[in-house]
Amino acid sequence: MLLTLTHFARVSRIFLLVIAGAAAMPAQSTDVVKIVVPFSAGGPTDQIARIVAPGLSEALGKTVIVENRGGAGGTVGAAYAAKAKPDGSTILLSTSSLVLSAGTTSNLPYDARHDLDPVYLLGEVQTMLAVRPGLNVESLQALIAKAKGPKNLNYGSTGVGGTMHVGAELLARTAEVPLVHIPYRGAAPALVDLMAGNIDLVNADVPVLKPYIQDGRIQGLVIFDKRRSPLLPDIPTAEEAGMPELQLTNWYGVLVPKGMPVAARQELERALDETVHRPEVAAKLADAGFSNPQNAAAFKARWDADFERWLPWLKEAGIRTE
Repeated sequence: MLLTLTHFARVSRIFLLVIAGAAAMPAQSTDVVKIVVPFSAGGPTDQIARIVAPGLSEALGKTVIVENRGGAGGTVGAAYAAKAKPDGSTILLSTSSLVLSAGTTSNLPYDARHDLDPVYLLGEVQTMLAVRPGLNVESLQALIAKAKGPKNLNYGSTGVGGTMHVGAELLARTAEVPLVHIPYRGAAPALVDLMAGNIDLVNADVPVLKPYIQDGRIQGLVIFDKRRSPLLPDIPTAEEAGMPELQLTNWYGVLVPKGMPVAARQELERALDETVHRPEVAAKLADAGFSNPQNAAAFKARWDADFERWLPWLKEAGIRTE
């Protein structure tokens, strides 16, 4: 009996030590923040996440990791983040594609506008129109005149509903010219065909096109914005080119699952604002063509305005994924 009691006492002490140790261990949700990138590693969104993550880790006093969950034009990762526990352990870094997907894709497994809260807009990137070498157009108006000729011009994109597709269709509908859409599996193969002269034009982010324009492999025509690009200051804006309706920038923002406590959202917003204004981070974002970071209130206003602008436009244009 004594042996049994002694054994019981030892087991009890071990059990109490285990319970005490478990209580002392911090929960992962308070120590680790996961930035979900809904695109593959190495792409622009992933690169921005990895620029921001170290500074955000310092500002929050927590470990910050980047997790790529690509697929279906960003909807796989967005769905994962939208359904995550709203405790601050999972945040989403996505782009304007969130809005465009809502207007082009049926039966999404989430509702971006109702399942996600905008917290901080890291910045936006201008888009621009570029044409193949040998097209022999020196201005937007010359391009439109050629597009109204006997031979239809074509353009490349990353697929139905992406910003490259929407940008070119914005031109086609505004100028009332027929343009033939040729989708690719990514921006890189589309640019290869543009430089080879196999397609006529693209609309893409300025930082993506910049090196090819600077070395003369493609020709930049117009910035789809109200201001010139600091990366390519010689390229005129859409307004300067006579078509102010051509406005399309691609934003990159942080969102969280709906239901995250207000205080936690405000702390994340503060930490992100501190991060993007650190000199080393700000310099890297500027080199990537980023500008105009915005707090939660401004981001929410932009978010709502984009839904109000693009969903009716996409419906009218008949742009839908299959």
